[in-house]
Parts: sequence; structure tokens; C-alpha cells
Amino acid sequence: MRDIAYLPDGLNEFVYAPGGVVKCSVDADVAAYSLGVPDVRTEAPNVSIWYDKPLDFLGRTRLIGTILVRDDLGIIVPPQPIPDVSSSWLSFEVLAVAGDNYRHRAGVTGIFANAKAAGPLAGYLPLHQAAFFSLLCAPNGASCVATKAPLSAVLAEHLPNIVLGFVISALLAMGLSGQLHALIRRYWSFEARFRRHFKPQTIICTYQPILSLATSKISGCEVLVRWRDVDGSVVFPDQFLPVVEKHGLGRLLTEYVVQRAFKKLSTQVPEQQRPQVNFNIFPRDLDAAWLRDMLAGFAALETRFDPVVEIVETDEVDIAHAQHEIKALRRYGIKTHLDDFGTDYSNIQNLAVLDIAGVKLDRSFAMAAEGSLMSKMLSNAIDMIHAAGHRITIEGVETPERLRMLKATGQVDFIQGYLISRPLEIGKFTKFLAAQTTQADQRPRLVAEARLPLTLARAGRD
Repeated sequence: MRDIAYLPDGLNEFVYAPGGVVKCSVDADVAAYSLGVPDVRTEAPNVSIWYDKPLDFLGRTRLIGTILVRDDLGIIVPPQPIPDVSSSWLSFEVLAVAGDNYRHRAGVTGIFANAKAAGPLAGYLPLHQAAFFSLLCAPNGASCVATKAPLSAVLAEHLPNIVLGFVISALLAMGLSGQLHALIRRYWSFEARFRRHFKPQTIICTYQPILSLATSKISGCEVLVRWRDVDGSVVFPDQFLPVVEKHGLGRLLTEYVVQRAFKKLSTQVPEQQRPQVNFNIFPRDLDAAWLRDMLAGFAALETRFDPVVEIVETDEVDIAHAQHEIKALRRYGIKTHLDDFGTDYSNIQNLAVLDIAGVKLDRSFAMAAEGSLMSKMLSNAIDMIHAAGHRITIEGVETPERLRMLKATGQVDFIQGYLISRPLEIGKFTKFLAAQTTQADQRPRLVAEARLPLTLARAGRD
């Protein structure tokens, strides 16, 4: 089972190795074993690396791995596959770099040494020992790729291919370097990667319009959050919010989102409009004084914005504490809503006791198929919330039929969903807000040009 587990798909072996001596492993019986002199050693941080080490001492014969020890704790990384682009006229070598030390990792040994031996003219005329050489390194300098294209092979394809061979060699080296760099950066777990790169500049805000059924006009927006990964891809909150909750990063995330939203909305929303701006928070972050300070920018522009805090019921709400904080927020001019009611830790008692201004029903009700149990429960849920005296927002509205049904109840105040608009970046949202000419029974004109993926988070940041 241990041999089967040791596959190139992640970190499968962890060891305790003080001073470079392995004393125990999480899943193997190990006698004390000295790893010897490390191939790479750094002082800050205290890291040692042994490349391509036989793993016989773990009982895994004929297997090798790279052992990385920081302080006294180590991991064993299986060999990583390197794409092979060698051909009859092009060969390559991949190297790991640590300071002035270079270690062969894949490809043909010696290409890097010949590329270095080309001397200072290599940048202008990379011809050495009757071959074209190219050397490129990843942006962090941790890995390099050297390529070699023999002159005789290039000449065999006619003279014009000399230039072509050099260009292709350089491009392939760049591609290999980029692939290797991306592989290294993405190798670590998402959780660790998110925590390392969770910074204001990686936060993306979008704005989903909210429609008032009383006026048939856009009354405001819900500020939704995304995260930009190290490779530039956009990650939706259903993937990173569990990490935020686990490590208590909710307040920091709220700070980043509020700061980004205020900077964009205060400079791009026309002054004659006063949109409601909704932000999501976790129950543990329901702190009136802190939220007042967070939303101070919006409060200073009270004639331009109406801030609302939506409590995401991903955890049990302490009624006494929540009531105290909600009343304080009301005194500060900040409304409080319950978000995604009907899921997670939603509690009917919250409707009856908490001094909230509104309730948002979870999208699963509005998106349920006609005639389904959830669809039938929608009317009951609306009646219950209305009886408690709270304003009602329905999210997930995607069809004109559902909109007509909600209007017919006479009890729903606001709706949001793809029928109205997808979440928009700030430029498109302000255009949407300015261009609305909606009549009571007419669908608002969509301004969004690109369809965004409908990937939804537990915390209501669709």
C-alpha cells in the first residue's frame, strides 16, 4: 500500500529530520538515518534540500525522491514529469538553481555547461561548438532550461532554417521554462497557495444589481468577491471561503472588499444616485464598532450610498450578541439583513427575535423547478418572512414566469438574479445603473456583454 501511495500526485511522505537525520515518518517505520550533506542549504529560512535521494531507508526500494527539510520537518517530493520536446535537431536540459549551484533535473546532461561556455557573445551570436545554444530561466530564478540545435542539422534543412532554428529553440526554451515555473508554483496545495497570495491586489469585486419591485428600477447592488490565483485564473468563493473561515481571515477579506468597492463606487457612480450597497459577513465578524469603522467611507457619503450588512448564516448565530450588535449598527445608520435564509444554520427564531431590516431567501427556492417541493415552499417562506415584518429579497430569479409570480404576491421587495443581470465589473455596472429605463412589467435591459460562469458560494457571493 505504501508503494502504491507513492505516486507523482502530491506530497505523500512527511518526516521528522532534525539536523538532517531522519528519525521518524508519518507512515513508515524508520531507523535513524542520516541524509548526509544537503545539495542545497539556506540560512533564512532554514531549508536543506537533497535531490534524487534513494528511499530505501523508508522501505521503498527502487524509488527516489527529493527531500526538503525546513527547520526539523521534511517532505518527500516524488519525481515530477518534465515535457520532452527533444527532436533530431533540438535537445534540452532542465536545471534547478540555488545561488551559484546548478543541478541537472531532466534532459541531456552537458547542454547547460556548453551554453555557459559560449561566453559573453552568446547573447548576440549564440553559436558554440558548431551548435546554437539558448538559456532561459524562470522569473524567480529557481529553474533554467538550456537548448541546443546543432548547426549541421539546421543546415540540412537549408540556410533559411538557421534563423528559424534559433527562433524555435528560444521559443521552446521559454515554453519549457514557463511550464516548469507554473508547475512549481501550482504544486503546493490550494490552501497554502491562497494564504501566501491573499493580498488586496489579488481581490476582484463584481457588482450584481438588485431590482426594486416597487419602482421597477435598480436600487443597488450586492458586492461579490473573487480571487485571482498565481497563474491569473479567477477563483470563485465556493473554493476559497472555506479557507477564509478555517484560518479566521473573514475580517481581512471584508476589509479588502470594502476598500476596493468604496474606491470604485465613490468615483464612478453618479452623485445624483443613491444605491444600496450590500456586503456579506460571517456571523463571527458581527461587530458593530468594527463594521462602523470599515464602512466609514460610505457613511461619510450618506447622501450617495446606503450600506447594508448581510449576515451569512454559515455558523450558528448567538441571538443575544447578534441583537446587541444589530441595534448598534442601526444607530450607526447601517442596515442588517440575513443572507441565504433557508440553508446552513438558518433559524426561524432569528426572524422573530433579531431587529433586522430584511431577509434574503436562498436562490434554491427561486431556481427550483415549477411544481417541486422547493418551489411550493417559496410562497410559504415569503409569507413567514412577511409576517415577521421584514423586507424580502429573492435571489436566483432567472425566468419572467418566476418574476411575475413574485410580483403577484405583493410581499417581495427586491429581486436579483440572471433575469436582471449577471454580476458586472464596475464599468458595466455603472453603465447599467445609468441606462436603466425599466417599466413595472418589463425586464431591465442587460448591459453585460460576456456571460459569467454561474459558480456559487455558500456565503452568498454568487
